Amino acid sequence: MPVIYNEYENTFRLAVWSLSEPLSFFEERTQLSLSDKKYYQNISNTSRKREWLAVRLLLHDILGFWPHITYTETGKPILQNHSRHLSVSHAKSMVGILLSTNPHAGIDIEPTNRNIEKIAKRFLSEQELADIEKSKFDYSRILYWCAKEAIFKSVNESNIQFSKQIFISEVSENGTMKGEFISSKEQFELDMNFIELENHLVVWTT
Repeated sequence: MPVIYNEYENTFRLAVWSLSEPLSFFEERTQLSLSDKKYYQNISNTSRKREWLAVRLLLHDILGFWPHITYTETGKPILQNHSRHLSVSHAKSMVGILLSTNPHAGIDIEPTNRNIEKIAKRFLSEQELADIEKSKFDYSRILYWCAKEAIFKSVNESNIQFSKQIFISEVSENGTMKGEFISSKEQFELDMNFIELENHLVVWTT
């Protein structure tokens, strides 16, 4: 299971692994608690099983110990045995993890060929649609979707409207952008980075 991207900064640690091994590879190498074993046994999809185990094996390789992960009611992962905030993403053949000092940690991975044209107007604001029309990136729509998903994962709220509460701006050719989240509970801005790896986009908060 090769690491295809590994970045360590003062405020965050990002790692992306390419999933090329069979499920048995992960089952043989991952140690699970009793509660995790019970949860794992209820996962029926083979791809989902592999992704779920890969996240834990990747975290173990980075941290040096097995992670204890719990989830909020909205599905946000909490790393109970480490001080940094955790976000994870997987896209069938790729898994990524983000460990950050920022409580609004979020990462998302999407294939660049994913077709989201039919839902574009539901997750993009009028300004974002206009910005995309002027963009030099061939995959601007999926980049904005990926960025908004990363911000969505960074908050512990439900029923979020992507076109009205999450906004993307200042997308740069050097792989940076700005994000903003607005709700009745909080409002904040985020610096974000993005890269393209093996026909996938990876976006994360910094």
